[in-house]
Amino acid sequence: MAMFRISFFTVLLIISLSLMPMKASAKTENENPANSLPDNFHGKVSYFGNHSGERVGALSGDSNKPVPGCLRADHRCPIRIGGSLQVELEFDGNLVRGSFRGSGGLNASGLIGRRLGGQCKLFDQTDGSVWAGRCDRDGFVGTVKSVPNAPAQLSLEFQVVGTKFVDDDERNRQKARELNIEYLRRQIASDDPIEKRLIALVELETYGWMSYGVIRESIVPDRRNRRNGKKVVVHFDLEGGGSGYAEAEIDRGAIKYVAFYFPDLGRRRTTRILTLPTDQDDNDEDDRQSSFATP
Repeated sequence: MAMFRISFFTVLLIISLSLMPMKASAKTENENPANSLPDNFHGKVSYFGNHSGERVGALSGDSNKPVPGCLRADHRCPIRIGGSLQVELEFDGNLVRGSFRGSGGLNASGLIGRRLGGQCKLFDQTDGSVWAGRCDRDGFVGTVKSVPNAPAQLSLEFQVVGTKFVDDDERNRQKARELNIEYLRRQIASDDPIEKRLIALVELETYGWMSYGVIRESIVPDRRNRRNGKKVVVHFDLEGGGSGYAEAEIDRGAIKYVAFYFPDLGRRRTTRILTLPTDQDDNDEDDRQSSFATP
């Protein structure tokens, strides 16, 4: 019977130990959600939600005025407050600045502080109250506590959800991409040597149908003579990894077509150029100038 008890408790111990990693993993998952902001995030998040809690007013001439239901001589009894809350936070890496405004007895003010992972600790720039809690692109949830010596004491809980998200880095990348595409269009329509125009065309085409472009510095042209016209081969590396090359048929200084080959990806794509695009062309005209076929 004793051996049975020992075996039984041993089994319970083994089961308990086996569950511990699962609990730890679940805790880690909750602390590091997929919607958390990267440490080097630069951007703004707007939130909307509500707050509720207690406020104890500052000592003043009004302290002699009776407060309904308050039995304290100084009349500094907690008053329940609550209402809507709007928060805007601007993230500059781990530095956070922002502002808030709310209804139901909460005065508007600015916030400043720092973010560590998914946790923010911010200070009210008016009275020094501490706003602490989880902050990410989807929400800001936490508490507000006044510093001990503040004339007015706040003790609140708040929960606001993200309503607007702006990633400054991504916006800058998109702007740089648009400027580069405009530059490539002008170069293709220029009187530059055919190799330079072809390099620009290769880079521009990869913008249109691949999630990553080519590394411009790696593009190496190779001119080869053919019986009818000329053939220019361009080798390049892909930003997303791997490499490829393009073969262009040149006729009287014009690019007739470009065939793209991607041995690492097992893909091929052909671009037939009818007329070279100009900087006044829009997207619809681009569609008419070239046709794509994947053998």
